[in-house]
Amino acid sequence: MNGPRPTTQDAARSRLRATLVTIEHEIERLSSRSSDQGGVPPSALLASFAALVDQLALGPEPALRECPVCKGLGMRAATLCGYCWTKLTPPSEGEGVRR
Repeated sequence: MNGPRPTTQDAARSRLRATLVTIEHEIERLSSRSSDQGGVPPSALLASFAALVDQLALGPEPALRECPVCKGLGMRAATLCGYCWTKLTPPSEGEGVRR
């Protein structure tokens, strides 16, 4: 059957999370470079970035799992497959987890 199909919204959120991590890394590099040169860390930039992250409120990447029947990708806690409507049993710890 078909492989895992993440939704467009989930893919966009994943890209946004990755972009935020990259920006945070670059801000940390800028801050450490500024401190090494005796300058003041860019506190306004750090505060703006923190405000942006708070407003987005993305939270952690959701835990996903594959449907054992159609291999569609869905939320780990789902009790019904969103693709083939198969009833799903709650997974045990560590079973079928994807991030």
